[in-house]
Amino acid sequence: MHKTPGITRLIHENFWVVMSFALSQPRLAKLLDERFLGEWKYLRKSVYELAEIRADRALLEMATQLRVLDDEQGINDFLRQTKTSEFGRVTQSDGSVTALHFRDLTNKIFHAAYFEWDLSDPDDPTVICHPKEKDRWQQAEIKIVALMGLVGTLMF
Repeated sequence: MHKTPGITRLIHENFWVVMSFALSQPRLAKLLDERFLGEWKYLRKSVYELAEIRADRALLEMATQLRVLDDEQGINDFLRQTKTSEFGRVTQSDGSVTALHFRDLTNKIFHAAYFEWDLSDPDDPTVICHPKEKDRWQQAEIKIVALMGLVGTLMF
């Protein structure tokens, strides 16, 4: 059996990486454009490529940890009962849009071919999961702030 406080601590750590990336990227882009003119290849690689790779990994690790915690604590059932389980939206293969609930959230992260970070609205950062195959769904948009609300309830 897993130790819940250890798992929730890891969830918080990974969420911090996700939030740090999502909230810092717009400001870092502006700073680079304003103060680092010319070729700054390795600085840009660190700020953009390596940071995004780390955020992607943290998101995937966090989804795994959330699933383990759900299996132990029944998070999905609790969220369904309290009707606080929407974390974004899913565009289905037929183009219809449905709510993204907790269990689907973890599934979409697990089954994504890649993640796209939409940070155009600093107050509402979103990560978009793109599937490996589009026969069941086209994309899933995860609202980071909604995820923040869930993670904020987890004690460690």
